[in-house]
Amino acid sequence: AITCALPPHHPIKFTTYNDYEVHYHKAHSFRCIQCAKNFPSERFLSLHIAESHDPFNRVKRDRGEKTYHCFVEDCEKVCSTPQKRRMHLIDKHMFPRNYDFQIVNHGSDNRTSLL
Repeated sequence: AITCALPPHHPIKFTTYNDYEVHYHKAHSFRCIQCAKNFPSERFLSLHIAESHDPFNRVKRDRGEKTYHCFVEDCEKVCSTPQKRRMHLIDKHMFPRNYDFQIVNHGSDNRTSLL
């Protein structure tokens, strides 16, 4: 058996290397080093760091500048509030209304779906 003892969970045993590899990519590939939250992709991790930990972004936000980038990698849209980004994602990219739009804040640990 293969054991994963990496944070944030207690040691977990896997019977096959493939099961361990799936777990590792899901739980440890896109983790924020500042708050240890995990994200489903590099894009969400990058947005999280900018929106939650970047002091320059905070200053821009305080000045009223747009700092909330679209979740879709090739889209250049930047919004002034998370609510406006949510509406953009629903209207322009057909995201379902029950999508977890707060994923950028709280990460994806212990989640099986973003709905």
